[in-house]
Amino acid sequence: MLSPLKIGTILMETDTFIPNSVWVQRETFCPGWQAITNLNGDDLDRQIRRDGWNLMFIGGALQGTSWGSWSDVAIRCAALRVLKRTQTTKLNAFEITGIHPQRFLGVPYVVVTGHSRQLQKSTVLQNIAERIHRAARNVPSPTSDEVGVVPVPAPAVAK
Repeated sequence: MLSPLKIGTILMETDTFIPNSVWVQRETFCPGWQAITNLNGDDLDRQIRRDGWNLMFIGGALQGTSWGSWSDVAIRCAALRVLKRTQTTKLNAFEITGIHPQRFLGVPYVVVTGHSRQLQKSTVLQNIAERIHRAARNVPSPTSDEVGVVPVPAPAVAK
């Protein structure tokens, strides 16, 4: 059973590599995304940085809305809507920073607000083509914390 979403919850793409020294509990949230249940965004960021990795916070809040009272179902539906908006950025994580119950003409609805995040080894955020290429070739090595490299053709550069 999926834990209820709350402020600080990190949703991460299923195939995102996390160093083995960082212990996380993951639950499937929806196809392609998992919720980290034992750490909030700040705690995960602290542990990741100890290993030399970065969990970058991307400015510009995104919102998703769902009709219904303050319930786990309405919050989940709103979170699914906001995750659809994050797909265009090709970033691998999302942090919920706000859950707000509202009313419009007496009808309740929930707004989930959050920020995209990117978990990576580098301290510099690559452009979207580089992120797609790096995600395709970075595969965790089964014997260590290091990321192995699988040969993948370089992305085509428009001239």
